[in-house]
Amino acid sequence: MQNYKSFQFLIPAIPFNKSIMSHGKGSYLYDTEGQKYLDLNAGQFCTVLGHSNSEIMDCIWKSAETLVHTSTSIISSEVLSCAKNLHRISGDMKASCILLSTGAEVVEFCLRYAKCIQQKNGIVCFDKGYHGLTLGAQSITFSGIYAKPNVQETYTIPLPEDDKSDLSLKNVEILFKNNEIAAIILEPIVSVGGMIFPSAEWFHKVRELCDQYQVLLVLDECQTGFGRTGNWFAYQTYNFIPDMVATAKGIGLGFPVAIAMFRDKLIPQENRYPITHYSSHQNDSLSAAIINIGIEYIEKHSILTDIQVKAVHFLQQLKKLEQRTHHVKNARGCGLMLGIDLFYENTNDYRNIYDNIYRKMMGSGVIIQGTNGGRTLRFLPDYLITHTDIEFAIEQLYKVLQQQRPVN
Repeated sequence: MQNYKSFQFLIPAIPFNKSIMSHGKGSYLYDTEGQKYLDLNAGQFCTVLGHSNSEIMDCIWKSAETLVHTSTSIISSEVLSCAKNLHRISGDMKASCILLSTGAEVVEFCLRYAKCIQQKNGIVCFDKGYHGLTLGAQSITFSGIYAKPNVQETYTIPLPEDDKSDLSLKNVEILFKNNEIAAIILEPIVSVGGMIFPSAEWFHKVRELCDQYQVLLVLDECQTGFGRTGNWFAYQTYNFIPDMVATAKGIGLGFPVAIAMFRDKLIPQENRYPITHYSSHQNDSLSAAIINIGIEYIEKHSILTDIQVKAVHFLQQLKKLEQRTHHVKNARGCGLMLGIDLFYENTNDYRNIYDNIYRKMMGSGVIIQGTNGGRTLRFLPDYLITHTDIEFAIEQLYKVLQQQRPVN
């Protein structure tokens, strides 16, 4: 085990786990001392086809030997092929795309172009959504409380959970009526805010309000995109069409790749938009190759169908865990994006409890993640995880929960 002096040349923006990883394979990471860890969140939800997948890495290496990068205005054949593939898998959205690097970057791109297209400045978002840490993205993350300076004309609505669904819709309509709103940006599944799963019906009603008041509907699918819900994108799972989609993480298979997709009706047929976008890593050939490789692999191996099967099994295991211990409740999920809430009587602050559970799970060889102040455990494993690995992880979690005592 390394001590904290090992990290002395890293900016301490976050606390670091003391285990130093040496390599990964499939659903597992291995540290420098030989300890093996089942990674239940695919890195930071990015290595969706496993760590160091040999079939994929061979294809990426061959593409890197051919062409990695061109200047911003010069497009490679790989990028054109990628755009065609994304258009195809976008279904009824009939999307055009731009390739960028991070989720925050594509969110910023969508915000800029939504305001430009609409000639309005107002943006509506969830009060507990997460969209990134650049200024525009941070202004719509948790109501912009950490954005300095504040971005004006940013408005929030409550999460549509349980009895707040109608209230949330009412707030949407009031804001649309009384303000110059360019777009509303939403996560199909609210991850950092507590693993909240708004209903398909709720999104359909928001779509209707957007059409009625001429507001663009933007989805942040950085976590849900590229197969996570059992379809290519969550809007297909919910069966509606957004105007813009920002997605990252899984689409890069562990590499820094992100895309913004625009619905066909937003694409000017003759003239260009009145603003341009130039980024050093924009429409990179290697990024396009990675996306193409991912699409080909997912289709070749019927991964979307596998996700749906594994999702049922994972949720069943979480519900069984609820029956075995009263320390968790409210198991829920959509595809391989699942959550469950910790429950200890007379406890309001779950941060210390979660920290203890996290450490003990690491000691048991399983990497988990918490959110919602430690109250909620979230699971976004790679798509190749086995039923056996799922069962192993749940059994280890059961053992740790039985040992845990409230710490306040």
